[in-house]
Amino acid sequence: MEVLLLVAIFVQQIFNGMAIRRMARAFEKANRIRAQYPRVYDPDHDTVPPRGPSTYVSVLIACLAFGSACAAAQEVNGLKPILHMMSLSPESRAFYRNPDGSCVQCSIGMCGFNGCDPNAAQLLWDTEYGPAERGGSNPSRVESYCDRRGIRAWSVTGESVDDTIPWLRWAVKTRRFAAFAAGTRHFQTLYGYDYERSQWLVCNNNSTDRIDRYSESDFRELHRQSGPWCVILEKPASAAPVTEKWWK
Repeated sequence: MEVLLLVAIFVQQIFNGMAIRRMARAFEKANRIRAQYPRVYDPDHDTVPPRGPSTYVSVLIACLAFGSACAAAQEVNGLKPILHMMSLSPESRAFYRNPDGSCVQCSIGMCGFNGCDPNAAQLLWDTEYGPAERGGSNPSRVESYCDRRGIRAWSVTGESVDDTIPWLRWAVKTRRFAAFAAGTRHFQTLYGYDYERSQWLVCNNNSTDRIDRYSESDFRELHRQSGPWCVILEKPASAAPVTEKWWK
């Protein structure tokens, strides 16, 4: 029995190493592509909410005003928004297919991958940032491991989805995107928004091969089913680690 357990642990470590190597290559490719295309318009990439998420009224008003200012600025510069969305391939999204009820970490990880934050992107695996975070989560657990690992993020809760949907709109407009409660006892990734069709884009970690579209009313109901909670990563990303090729 002990031999079988050791073999199982050894095989798991091999698969973890393969996943980390694949992700490292994907990060390198993404950074090369990003370097070829300088940022054309991102006036708010360094902007953060002025207060913590507990002060709902002041923060929501600030976010709504800020979003309106950004939209106005885009129209003035001839850059009226049509579609804001992540740009991850199906192969990259497949890293975050839910293996064991870790839907919160899968959703946050996808946001980290899109934002080139390896700390948040590798929540599901044992890395130099810390041990793998697996299984179900709640706001206190997320805040705990973010503090422990040094992940800069807002974990936003409220009395109803009227408290969190403005944050989700802001997350899309600032290209941060978000992990959010969606469906019955489930978390999914806010992948973008189609302004032309007024549709929310969502990636479900149970079906990462596709991007689902929701009308305003359907999105509100999807979010309401699990309650008002979302996690938004702050930018800039966490500091990059010193990587050692331990598998060689």
